[in-house]
Amino acid sequence: MNIQFLAATIELKSKIYFFASILIGIVMSCSRVTPAGFWTNFHYDLINKKDSDQGPWGGYREIHWKSKERKTFTSEEVIDFAKQNDWQITDSLNYTNNILEPLTNYNKTDYSADILENTFLKKINSPHNNVFVFKTGWVAVEPGNAKETEKNGFVTINSDGTELIIYHSWGE
Repeated sequence: MNIQFLAATIELKSKIYFFASILIGIVMSCSRVTPAGFWTNFHYDLINKKDSDQGPWGGYREIHWKSKERKTFTSEEVIDFAKQNDWQITDSLNYTNNILEPLTNYNKTDYSADILENTFLKKINSPHNNVFVFKTGWVAVEPGNAKETEKNGFVTINSDGTELIIYHSWGE
C-alpha cells in the first residue's frame, strides 16, 4: 500500500513539474510574441518610459531608456540585439538639431519615410542622434491601404550613448 501511495505521489509531482515548466516557458516567451516585445529585455533596468497600443488591426510600441553613464548604449550592441530578434537593419541616418539627413533610400510611395518623419522623429529631444531603420517582419499599412512597409522599426541613440528610443509601428 505504501509503495502505491509513493508511486502516485511521484507521478503527481512529475505532472506538476511538467505543467509548471510549460507555464514558465509561455510566460518567458511572451516578450517575443507581441510586436517588438523583446525590447523590454534590453537593459530593462534603464527603461524610463514604455508606451504601447496593441490592437487587433495594428498598433505600436515605444520604449525609452536613459543612463547617467556615457556610451551605455552603442550602435553595435543595439544592432546585434535587434538581429538576434530577427530585425534586419536597412538604413542608418544622422538626425542633428531637428534636421534629418536626406532620405535618399526612400521614395514617395515608401510608408517608412512617413512613419519616420511624422511620428518617430517627434519623439527625439537630443540634438545629435544616430537613427537606425529596421525591417521587422511585421507590416505597417497607411490608413486607407495606400502605402505599406516592412521597414517599420526605428531606433535612435543620442551622440553620448545615454539615451535610446525604439518605435515599432505595425498593422493599420
